[in-house]
Amino acid sequence: MLLTSHFIVYRIIKQINMNTSEFIQLLKEHPGKSLHFEYQSGQFVREDYHITEIKNVDFDTVDCGGVRNQWKEVHIQLWENEIPEPEHAVDTSKALKIAEVVGKVRETYPEAVIKFEYGNAHFPATALPVHQVKVAGESLIVQLVPDQTTCKAKDRASTPEEKAAACCGPVSRPKVKGIPKGPVH
Repeated sequence: MLLTSHFIVYRIIKQINMNTSEFIQLLKEHPGKSLHFEYQSGQFVREDYHITEIKNVDFDTVDCGGVRNQWKEVHIQLWENEIPEPEHAVDTSKALKIAEVVGKVRETYPEAVIKFEYGNAHFPATALPVHQVKVAGESLIVQLVPDQTTCKAKDRASTPEEKAAACCGPVSRPKVKGIPKGPVH
């Protein structure tokens, strides 16, 4: 798909739920392109950012409905030095090299959703999933979007009635043997 924005022609490559292997493949397919991250509409990570960590993140949660949930993600941390570094830039080839260095130490979850950790003085640090990736000339632009919280118990429900009752619904008290139900005289 070709679009025009501010007289720049770009092509959207991938939308939403990008996994690690797809991101690595994009880096391989676009060697030497400048790599930009848009963390809010029109707001970009400074061009002199660093990739400081690539994390395998394991989640093991229990939701309000009492159901255990487990999944994996990969988080790539983007950092800006307090002192701007006009001679420093991470392009797609350098990002790929960093991923390869990490891969020599341990495998990065290839099929896990990839998110980018970023924050600055005006934007709180958070892990942002990929919304879409665009090619604009000699640049690869990764557009990030904040996650929304959700209630997994409500998400599992299939009817409006189940959804209304699912999230933090009335908790039934467990029955414990040997304890009288009424007042003791």
